[in-house]
Amino acid sequence: MIADAVELSAVAGLGFRKIAVKLDRPESTVRDWLRDFTANAPAIAAAFAVRVHRGTAEALGFWPAPALTQKTNAWAMLMAHAQVLAHQHRAVAQPVVKVPWQYAALFAHGPWFFSRVGWPDGVQHQLALPRQG
Repeated sequence: MIADAVELSAVAGLGFRKIAVKLDRPESTVRDWLRDFTANAPAIAAAFAVRVHRGTAEALGFWPAPALTQKTNAWAMLMAHAQVLAHQHRAVAQPVVKVPWQYAALFAHGPWFFSRVGWPDGVQHQLALPRQG
């Protein structure tokens, strides 16, 4: 349900009230889901950009165009990650493999993907420990 709400917000541009009606969920619940995703959007986009880049030599072919909002950028990077996973496994399974973005997200980040506490405040870009000698 949370993935559906995020997709309806990011792709269709619906607000939490319309999504709540569509999904038959309380408005406050949908509003909280969308707030959490939006708050985590920069960390999500950064984490999955790394996964897309590391996932294949053809990463640029999967790279999404810049979007207007951080939420939409995060969703687009999740879609790109799903496409990379499908690309990596196409020879094993069959010529056409599709991986839903929410499965790719859960596979990569685990059950905390949609959690309020599932994402750090920032991404560490420096070494965790200083180099020795």
